[in-house]
Amino acid sequence: MPSYKKHALFSLIIALPFFQDVFYLSLALIGASIIDMDHHVKKDNLILMVASGIILSLLLYFLNLPFLIGIALIAMAIIFHLSNHRGFTHSIPGVIILSFLLAFFVLGSYNLFNGFGINNKIPLIIISIILGVIVLNKKLILPFVILASAGIIIGPNINLNIQYAFLALFLGAISHIMLDLFTPSGISLFNPISSKKFKKSAGIVLFILWLIPSFILVFQYIKMNFS
Repeated sequence: MPSYKKHALFSLIIALPFFQDVFYLSLALIGASIIDMDHHVKKDNLILMVASGIILSLLLYFLNLPFLIGIALIAMAIIFHLSNHRGFTHSIPGVIILSFLLAFFVLGSYNLFNGFGINNKIPLIIISIILGVIVLNKKLILPFVILASAGIIIGPNINLNIQYAFLALFLGAISHIMLDLFTPSGISLFNPISSKKFKKSAGIVLFILWLIPSFILVFQYIKMNFS
């Protein structure tokens, strides 16, 4: 079984041809890491996710602000709690739903901060830190927070693009699935529609599907910057 370090590194490799901005790369790492929250060893993370969602929802509700971003966290925690390890959350339908809920949380949080007129980079840093603390392995949290914060501060100003956020999270989650397909147990890619297990051959197909647009993007980048 691939370690959390391998999943983290591979998610950055998969996302890099599509995104060079540190914030979106951090979302890809979050997407790759959140998939394993269906594991029993992640019980503390789920408790933290539920608690954060409840506190956030109640606080925003009483302040008459959009409280659904807290509900998104609670919904994800419920999904992970109900899913067996390498079950629904390791399927393509599961990845799409989780990426949507995470992107919704990111967009809602970003708009909330922007409503107070806060500098663009501050919301991005806070969102990265919140998700990092809730999702990542404890050994990754500190370097993630330092590198993500520094990268966002040093990097150019960006306005959040929800399509980019969803794609970054989705690519990170798919990178996790790709590695797990190369393990002996395989994955039910279309759970709960089908329980059929897919293994190495499906992983190769997914890798090729990633490789084609990646080569196109890299070629276009080289052409634009070196021609």
